[in-house]
Amino acid sequence: MISGDATLLEQALFNLIDNAAKYAPAGSPIRVSARRSGDRLQLEVSDEGPGIPPDHLERIFDKFHRVAEGDKRPPGTGLGLAICRGFVEALGGTLRAANRADRRGAVFTITLPLPAKTAGELEAGAPA
Repeated sequence: MISGDATLLEQALFNLIDNAAKYAPAGSPIRVSARRSGDRLQLEVSDEGPGIPPDHLERIFDKFHRVAEGDKRPPGTGLGLAICRGFVEALGGTLRAANRADRRGAVFTITLPLPAKTAGELEAGAPA
């Protein structure tokens, strides 16, 4: 269990999944996974699209920033990832982007704090 605004988290995940669907080839898998890492929860959205040019990995979170790909650019304002980061930070978390190490594609990682009681209960094996 995490504490926070469920609507903000839902919208952040929706935006990341929607972004993956725009940039990845039609029919390719988009994977959403979650795991606990100490006192943090990590949510990952990964795709098999073209990935992110290394010099854009941090800039893609800037308002109105778009990675140019000729005429193949999906429609958008360049605000989605900036909004996602704002929502995640409002929940006390972080959002980062990387290129997949195992294949072509991007991976976005949301890291959120777990409440102290939940983190302790999970470590002890008690139900949360």
